[in-house]
Amino acid sequence: RQHTLRKAGAALRIRRGGKRLEQTLKLPADGPVGMQNNEEWNATVKGDQPDLQLYPGRVRRRLQRSRHALRLRPIFTTEIERSTRVLRRRGTRVELALDRGRILGHAVTPREQPVCEVELELLKGDPRVMLDIAMELAESQHLQPLYQSKAMRGYMLARPALRPARFKALDVPLDVGMSVGEAFEAIAGEALRHLQANKQLVIDGLPGGIHQSRVAMRRMRAALRAFKSILPYDKRKAFNGELRWFQARLAPARDWHVFLTETLPRVGRKADPELIERLRKLALRERRRATAEASELLQGRRFVRLLLQFQRWLLALEADHGELFDRPLKPFALTVLDKTRRDLLQDMRPLSRMSEEDRHTLRKNGKKARYATEFFSGLWEGEHTKRYLKLMETLQDQLGVANDAVVARMVLASLSPRSLDHAGLLLVQDWSKAREVQAVRKGQPLWRKVQRATPFWG
Repeated sequence: RQHTLRKAGAALRIRRGGKRLEQTLKLPADGPVGMQNNEEWNATVKGDQPDLQLYPGRVRRRLQRSRHALRLRPIFTTEIERSTRVLRRRGTRVELALDRGRILGHAVTPREQPVCEVELELLKGDPRVMLDIAMELAESQHLQPLYQSKAMRGYMLARPALRPARFKALDVPLDVGMSVGEAFEAIAGEALRHLQANKQLVIDGLPGGIHQSRVAMRRMRAALRAFKSILPYDKRKAFNGELRWFQARLAPARDWHVFLTETLPRVGRKADPELIERLRKLALRERRRATAEASELLQGRRFVRLLLQFQRWLLALEADHGELFDRPLKPFALTVLDKTRRDLLQDMRPLSRMSEEDRHTLRKNGKKARYATEFFSGLWEGEHTKRYLKLMETLQDQLGVANDAVVARMVLASLSPRSLDHAGLLLVQDWSKAREVQAVRKGQPLWRKVQRATPFWG
């Protein structure tokens, strides 16, 4: 009832193999980037009732801090037929399992989810070889990587409230003892995890997943920019180009969602309700269309290829570029932070004297500087660092308000003249221009503070 195992990231199952019953406990562990990495303990049992006492005390303590015994009850069941085969390639052994069946949630209203999936498990050897196999399967059979375990899907079936609307990025703690290579692996690996986590949400048509996917792509591109002086040119340019391509094509779904949920309620405060209702129906239709396109896009081979190739590149980085893992991080971080701040301050005119295009350039340079400062801020501690990061964030937020106002009239201008009556277009245009002026006025003091601020890195 309290989902103690789920909160510990644990999966506990009893599986029948012939006449034998085997109980397995899995707990999260460190491992290759982008993969489900677990420690696993197995024990033979005589019945269907799980028994945690079969595991060592150190393992049980990872599940809970209380001394009271866990009172376990099933909240979902997996009915799976599994066929397995061991693949051997270049000294690496990979188990390929074909699972077919269903997951049953034991909620008040029972729910089920069909299962038909291929699972690859690294038994021994190089994880890059396993990824090569995964890429071959994805190309030949048009398979989709699934980044949710059966246990997590079971928990969500049993308790629908656990179904997330989005996954946000996690902080990446860096320290001065790290190398440049280790720092890039950590930052890019978290951005990849962030993108993987939101992929299914985009496929399911959830706007929060679309927004967070674009944020993840932006963070991946920011990492490639921050470390561009030490990364191979061809790989960096290729991945950056692909990420930019997908980011742009997810934008309409995000823009229409913002228009529908944030812009239109503000526009409609003093407007004709009938006119607002017509705009709302139009925005709903366009969001539905753009969201369907985003869902289809992330199910395509091109996106699957991008995810797997980026993951494999990260796994191979130390073997291919070992010198990056001997280079100290902090001097490199100082150079990056100085450069991104210089780029940000290239045009120091007041915001009111900048064109929309100039402010957009400032906003992009601000994102680069903000992500770089967030990436490396852990190398400097103290209130000064927190205040500087907050100032950068607040300026970006205000520039974002101005940008959303501009986008509001751009999305309507992208429609055919037959789709929208003239009164609706004028209403949004007038609101947009007034909102933009207001955001610029509020943003100017922040922009001046950023110009005068003393960076926390000295």
